[in-house]
Amino acid sequence: MNEQGRIKYINSQTRLLFGYTREELIDQRLEILIPERFRKHHPAHTTAYMHSPSVRTMGAGRDLCALTRDGREIQVEIGLHPIHTQNGLLVQASIIDITERKIQEAIITRHVIELEAKNRELEQFTYIASHDLQEPLRTITNYIHLVKEDFGQLHTELPMYITTIEQSAKRMQSLVKGLLDFARLGRDKVLVTADSGRLVTNVIADLQNLITHSQAKIFISDMPHLNVYETELQQLFQNLIINAIKFRREFVPPVIQIASEQVEGEWRFSVRDNGIGIAAEYHERIFHIFQRLNKDTEYEGYGIGLANCKKIAELHGGKIWVESEPGSGSTFYFTIAKLNA
Repeated sequence: MNEQGRIKYINSQTRLLFGYTREELIDQRLEILIPERFRKHHPAHTTAYMHSPSVRTMGAGRDLCALTRDGREIQVEIGLHPIHTQNGLLVQASIIDITERKIQEAIITRHVIELEAKNRELEQFTYIASHDLQEPLRTITNYIHLVKEDFGQLHTELPMYITTIEQSAKRMQSLVKGLLDFARLGRDKVLVTADSGRLVTNVIADLQNLITHSQAKIFISDMPHLNVYETELQQLFQNLIINAIKFRREFVPPVIQIASEQVEGEWRFSVRDNGIGIAAEYHERIFHIFQRLNKDTEYEGYGIGLANCKKIAELHGGKIWVESEPGSGSTFYFTIAKLNA
């Protein structure tokens, strides 16, 4: 446009964007491309710019709208560049249609707001799980002990009833605690440089009684130093080792092999066992919270450990999966992305 704010030259992209022919735009004032509600003040803005022309973004820090020939408003970014010619000052306006980008930004903003609301709900739920749900369970357990002491001998079946109630209350407490731990997982995570081999060694030391009782043998290959959420990663190793020992075959001591390798810019860990194995149709289901494949009392647990493992792997930008066949043991794999501490 020239100093009077009239359009002098356009390119083909301008015609495509606004829907005008070249003849319809040449020598028109720039206000033809501006929504009606903004036209009144635009000539003053043009005059002020022409007095001190410079390379800059038009309307920086606020939303800009342009008007197409068919009356549609589009959101734009405009860069201004003064050009001194023999015929006087011209200003080149580079116009970018950012309507779609603004739509996506609005969607992202809405999702962020929704996520923040969900997080607040989760915090409220965590408070309820910590206090309101567990308090009546503690009361039930306390009164069961009193009934046992004072009235347990009055009826031959009463001790059995009390034991059943007590076991149910304890199971509910364990479920609530497991759900609470799952909700809290990663909330206070701290990224540090750690020796993953040392984390496994710590887990083995903590589980020494279980390992000795089951006669388990654990073999560890070379393990890397990497940036991780240390407490969470140690918990992941602990859950997988406990499962490898728990789901062992009868009269067969557990043999567990832990290894790592670098694959396509990330670390892949494996925990292999010689246990009972898992049928293919359950390979994804086992990572969902409260999903148990063994309902009998032979294998204790509440279906939370592997859900925690999945969440921890995802906290590290990775994933977890299993390869297994019934009776042939299982190999759990998980990846850790290269994170910056």
